[in-house]
Amino acid sequence: MPETKQRKSLLGRLSANAVALFYIYLAVNMVPSIYFALFQPLNFSGKATVCLLPLSIYILVFSLFKNMGRTQILLFPVLFIHAFQIVLFYLFGEDVIAVDMYLNVATTNTSEITELLGSLLPSIAFVCILYIPTIIWAILQWKRKIYAPKIFRHKAFITGAVLLLVSLLVSLGAINNNRNAFAFTVDVYPINAYYNLNFAVNKWKKVQAYPETSKDFTFQSTLTQKEDQRKIFVLIVGETSRAHNWQIYGYDRPTNPLLSQESHAVFYRDALTQSNTTHKSVSMILSDVNATNYEDIYQRKGIAHAFKEAGFTTICLSNQSENNSFIEYFTKEADIYQTIRTTDPKTRLTVNRPDEDLIPIMVNLIEKTTGNLFVILHSYGSHFNYKERYPMPYQRFTPDNLTAVSRTQKEQLVNTYDNSILYTDYFLASTLQALQQLETPAMVLYTSDHGEDLFDDDRGLFLHSSPTPSYYQLHIPFFMWFSDSYIAGHPQHYQLAQKHETAPISTHVIFHTLLDAASIQTPALKPKFSLVNSRFEPMPRLYLNDHDLAVPYQQMNLKEEDFEQIKKLNLKK
Repeated sequence: MPETKQRKSLLGRLSANAVALFYIYLAVNMVPSIYFALFQPLNFSGKATVCLLPLSIYILVFSLFKNMGRTQILLFPVLFIHAFQIVLFYLFGEDVIAVDMYLNVATTNTSEITELLGSLLPSIAFVCILYIPTIIWAILQWKRKIYAPKIFRHKAFITGAVLLLVSLLVSLGAINNNRNAFAFTVDVYPINAYYNLNFAVNKWKKVQAYPETSKDFTFQSTLTQKEDQRKIFVLIVGETSRAHNWQIYGYDRPTNPLLSQESHAVFYRDALTQSNTTHKSVSMILSDVNATNYEDIYQRKGIAHAFKEAGFTTICLSNQSENNSFIEYFTKEADIYQTIRTTDPKTRLTVNRPDEDLIPIMVNLIEKTTGNLFVILHSYGSHFNYKERYPMPYQRFTPDNLTAVSRTQKEQLVNTYDNSILYTDYFLASTLQALQQLETPAMVLYTSDHGEDLFDDDRGLFLHSSPTPSYYQLHIPFFMWFSDSYIAGHPQHYQLAQKHETAPISTHVIFHTLLDAASIQTPALKPKFSLVNSRFEPMPRLYLNDHDLAVPYQQMNLKEEDFEQIKKLNLKK
């Protein structure tokens, strides 16, 4: 008999065997739980609980109804979560689907999703092989009314009940070795995945209600020092740029040939992000909230509003897509808002624009606008797919013909990333040059929102937004630049910025530094957080975890490889 006929015969026999399908359904639903049991940092009781609890629940659910195929089809949302989780295993290793990952799905534009999915084919192929046949079998079983014997279902139900009781008893001794604790909502899949989904839904509702909950907020900002000559303050928010690949921070490739020659630029060596997710990190960068008081963000406005209250004309130019998040709310508070991202009407995909296109628009608006100015430039930086982030002249590091995200193509991956950093260097240096030529006192603060993993070590981590950050996602480039005319009028700001360049900082200093430099007074301003204030005090760096709790960054389940880099670079707590 030909091989194809044998295969069809096997599939046919399986689709008619309710008992065999029962075990198949159990197996495919248990794949993520088995992975968690193998790789989560749990003791023996914890691993047993992670396996036995979901297994017992699946057995009970399938044994309750005689048409198990219908049950599996009704559980399609569960299969979808399984598929999502398996793809994340491919990216992040041991982590469960995070709250921030659910929110990223809601806020990421179609082009970004398309670029990423095209590079995740191995994991997507595995998901298809695992779940498409399961769905077909379930449909056939439902349609043909193939029922498991009643006595079999009765025995399965008893087995499931016993396993459930055993799992609950075993869980009493379960421990997550990283936290010295154990919680079902954190450690047991799929409970943790659905807990995070519920958390994300509730958070999204609060974000959508933000215009109403923040409408009466005011910073009570006033300009305390008026001068004859106007000043320009520019906040540049970068995307996915990690300090590890910046020449200025010791990288062995010339990725910053222009910025490394820039006078009056102060580079901060020990700067960390407060979150490895764009929507949380940038929302803190654009406001006065930080990891310790993040819940206040639903009632407060952003930095553009603080400058506006003090009489500044505020401008925001973005190379990002709009997504109904805090980033959009805060940037649209500006007097002038413009995004250069456009959508192809035929494909509905976002058209990529180089970051340098922001510069002439900025210069034009500055030249035709009087008075003090506050400008936000939100660049696209080094967001994956890196190959799409730089023009051909910046194809310096080759080969960069990246075709798939895998360790076997790490060289091409790093080359494309480094080329994107090289282009960022050009964009930033060109922005500084344009401001210098205006001969108006100007100060620039640049920060990246977070870093990126690039298969840097044996963990095989890639991208960002993982529930457990790595050193590579935490350590970010951060600098301030002062024009000649600004230094001439405010030498103390430049001197204090230089004095604090080795201090351990995080993105919590941005709001306070910019308002302090602009001589804006508000109850929200804390001089001890300002890099241009003599009262500046380094603070313990905190990280906003997946459930929006502030945690010392070194307690974020960092691994030995991360601590090696932290020690090597002498990063402080």
